[in-house]
Amino acid sequence: MPAVTTDTEATVPQGQTLVWDTSPLLHAARADKVDILADIAAQWRGVPRRHVTTAAVLDEIEHHRLPVAGLDWLEVVHVDGLDELTALVEWMARVSGQKSNQGEATVLAWAEVHGAVAVVDDLDARRAARKAGLEVWGALRVVAESVKDGRTTEYAATVFVDALIDTGARYPCPRGGFVAWAKQNSLL
Repeated sequence: MPAVTTDTEATVPQGQTLVWDTSPLLHAARADKVDILADIAAQWRGVPRRHVTTAAVLDEIEHHRLPVAGLDWLEVVHVDGLDELTALVEWMARVSGQKSNQGEATVLAWAEVHGAVAVVDDLDARRAARKAGLEVWGALRVVAESVKDGRTTEYAATVFVDALIDTGARYPCPRGGFVAWAKQNSLL
């Protein structure tokens, strides 16, 4: 498991902070492409990003009996500060409070308190986040941003997305259709 750091111990780059939900990490692990996801997400507009996930997300990944090896590019945080706990209670209610949504709720709570961009693939959770004024992206947007920035080719992005689809990721594009979908949705 990656080392757990607190916000005061972490070295914070000057770039954007992404806080990752289970789904993109789970499917990247199933496809044995966590390293590629890390490379794709590493920068935004030429500036290194800070990458965070919650301990609850790692618990969910381990629940699926997948190793958390290769996730050392993520800073692991606990959602246990007073502001974070208050936000967590609210997010549990917003994303229905079901056990299956606990990882999403922790990600959204942490993102809200710390001004981060939540990376969540669940459409209902993204809708709830946007309704609450939180910036939230799906994993495909992170991939598209990498292509747009010229750090990933369209071909490599398509192969990566297809690999995630092959593991059961439910995305709004078919195999081989990532670039067309991204262009249709003004991401490229």
